[in-house]
Amino acid sequence: MSQDPIEQSPENEPSDPLWIWQPDSVWFRPLIPSDLPWGSEEYLEKVPPEATGLYGVKVGSSSVVDDQRYEKGEIVTVGSRSELYRLIGALSSMTDLIFPWYDRLVTSGLVAPHLTPIDPNRYRRDCTRGFVKGLLISLLCAAGFVFAPQLALVFFIFGTFSGLYPMSEAVVIWLYRLDRLSVDALNRRMVNVEFFRLWMGTRQSRGLTVGLVIMASVFVCQMLVGTPQSIEAAALVKSRVLEQGEWWRIVTTGLMHGNILHIAFNGMALYSLGRLLVALVSPGLLSFVFLATVVTGSLASLWLGPGQASVGASGGIIGCLGFLLVVTIKFRREIPSSLQSSLIQACAVLVIYGLVGSAVIDNAAHAGGFVGGVLLGVICLPWLRLAPTSERGIVKVLSLLSMMVLALGTGKVLWELWKVLPS
Repeated sequence: MSQDPIEQSPENEPSDPLWIWQPDSVWFRPLIPSDLPWGSEEYLEKVPPEATGLYGVKVGSSSVVDDQRYEKGEIVTVGSRSELYRLIGALSSMTDLIFPWYDRLVTSGLVAPHLTPIDPNRYRRDCTRGFVKGLLISLLCAAGFVFAPQLALVFFIFGTFSGLYPMSEAVVIWLYRLDRLSVDALNRRMVNVEFFRLWMGTRQSRGLTVGLVIMASVFVCQMLVGTPQSIEAAALVKSRVLEQGEWWRIVTTGLMHGNILHIAFNGMALYSLGRLLVALVSPGLLSFVFLATVVTGSLASLWLGPGQASVGASGGIIGCLGFLLVVTIKFRREIPSSLQSSLIQACAVLVIYGLVGSAVIDNAAHAGGFVGGVLLGVICLPWLRLAPTSERGIVKVLSLLSMMVLALGTGKVLWELWKVLPS
């Protein structure tokens, strides 16, 4: 196949963002961390046979180019680099590129490397702008929460994702000081992050999915009974535990929730953190870490928290967060630092919400779960392995026992709800 002149002309390099892609070159190949579980080109999608030997893109969102409509995920090919540039400019977005000499789809995160270090002044300016913007949005949503309580849910969701998270992210990015990294370090970091992301996309956990379905089913049963009645029946009612010896509630409370928003946020958090724990350490440890930190969270709430009843899986979820922080510290040279920064960011948001919503949030349970997760991570630290292909015998035993306890806890919740079900 003849080469397009733009591919061979050095004077095009300054204006050509893809000049790094010369024939038979794959700039990121030497930087792939082949000694890590995700360090393989196999995680890049294969170029379809009909696109082999051509330039092309994978469409990111529905677009119309020259009266031709292209749908999201569709592969569009062209014969030269100049046509490729025209296509990229006309599309609304694209997720992958295709080059004639490479048999893999190049994800957008791998298209162009860093060519110069990050400008420190711009880095600090962007961090400051992100923090100020997030702070203003958070304050506006807080004001809306107070003056328009009927829209509290809207302000809560918008303030969390558009205010608190960007604000805390700006702080974490500032602390990591990526502007001090060399060009080579920046590119190695970028390649490691992208292949880690692709690898995580292949990790699955049926046990986690089953657990979430069970948790949702328990909540449906709670609604049938009535939330106040269900909480009284099986959640962490302090007097029932201390005065009547119903210690089983320190487990069952972690399987229940107070309202639809509560279970929605907890479900998303458990899914995100659970997938990470399963992929990085062990599928078997998830149920054990969750159960153990539900218990430490419940005990902290029981002895250090307010007197009112407590309900929710937050202790176990934040316990998984604490455990994962220890994992990212142990494997800090392997796991992308962006993962650790996102976990720190989540901790910051939880602290802010804990301070602001102390009247309705059981901070003692959250703190107890987090400390329990960290301590559990420290205890397990000597024998933790990164993405093991097989599980140790002790992990299998702990997993089996914890799943049995959680299953019994679920049965106990359903039995208690059955007893108070309106006739």
